[in-house]
Amino acid sequence: MSEAENNSPDADALSTEASVAAIVPLFPKLPGLRESLASLGAQTRPPNLVVLLDDGSSPEAESLHEVIPDLHVEVVQVEPGPLASALEALSEYLAHFDFLTLLQAGDAYAPERIERCLEALGQAREGRPLAMAVTGIVAVDGRGRDLPGDDPRAIHLERLWAPGRAGAGLADWLGTAHFAGPISNIFMRRDFLSAGALPVDAPHLAQALVMLAGLQGLLTVVHAPLLRHYPPPVEREPTPKSAADLLHTQTAVLTALCGKLAASPETRRNLAGYHRAAWNNLTGLREDLFQQAVLRLASMAAPEDVQAVTAEVLRSREAQTVPAHWEALLEGQDPLDLAGYADALRRTRGKLEDAVDENERLSTIAAAAQDSGWIRLGAWLGERSARRMMEMEQEEEESEEPPAGKLEPAAEKS
Repeated sequence: MSEAENNSPDADALSTEASVAAIVPLFPKLPGLRESLASLGAQTRPPNLVVLLDDGSSPEAESLHEVIPDLHVEVVQVEPGPLASALEALSEYLAHFDFLTLLQAGDAYAPERIERCLEALGQAREGRPLAMAVTGIVAVDGRGRDLPGDDPRAIHLERLWAPGRAGAGLADWLGTAHFAGPISNIFMRRDFLSAGALPVDAPHLAQALVMLAGLQGLLTVVHAPLLRHYPPPVEREPTPKSAADLLHTQTAVLTALCGKLAASPETRRNLAGYHRAAWNNLTGLREDLFQQAVLRLASMAAPEDVQAVTAEVLRSREAQTVPAHWEALLEGQDPLDLAGYADALRRTRGKLEDAVDENERLSTIAAAAQDSGWIRLGAWLGERSARRMMEMEQEEEESEEPPAGKLEPAAEKS
């Protein structure tokens, strides 16, 4: 779902009446923590509570309240371990809050981010409330300055967002790339986690949460760039560890969706679209490895279980309709390649920017020429010379015309 521009009465009420807890992990230790906290203090719609998660490695945790003295700040001690385990331990502590937003050290919110996310989640899709919002990202360097457009990280971020900006569906877009980025980009309803959507064993928690919301039709995207993030270097060749972590994240999501897949045709369609697009993934996801893992799991199942699952799939609504990409293939067309499309779109936008720059340069020259006395003098002389040349040509043509009347033959000499 794209960004909702209108503010409905329900969205306005949600923005003022809902309670929001901002969760700031103090681990791992990263630079820029105070700047991140300051961005919470600058919100047009401040959070009701800022929770600082301390695993015992931040002795300065209690003193951080001085960065945002106008906000209610609490330090919560958690066991050392992954963030997912800490969030699971917080579930009862935050039970009376409506929304949770996460912010990691080094990232920063635009002043209107919480307000805009609340507005977006005040909308509904097909009568169902949305559960999660993510926003556009501004890539910055280690000092918080915008990365130049030709920086490889900025180019990569543009490629990740190009399919969605071009109108690709969320399932296809998620399969093409993890465009939502860091955990700091997640703004969600608290009951989304309480419904069992927290994949504690997923190595990439942010990616798993976004996938779970998106594949169930509960995700909305606010395209405005409301999160400032310092991205890591672009990984040209994923390491074996990163490939393994992404594979484990995929299987964790599949496990978390097992109940939905049996009951929700929408989730099944979205999952199929996701994996179809994932063959052209831009962020290191190996769809071939995932398919091997699924096939291996199927080979380990009992024959009667395989038959039961096959029969269930064949009875589903999806089995009765021909996929749209088949029609394109039968007509000799290629199926949609979102990764290639994103790259082509990036190049086209680059050409458009060059053309706009050239047009502005020519407009500047034209404006300067209008104010130049020498240019006006040259134009006047050129116009005068052209007028004189036309007059001379006209006189020459008139001199070559015969006199009016009948031509008489010359008299013969006697």
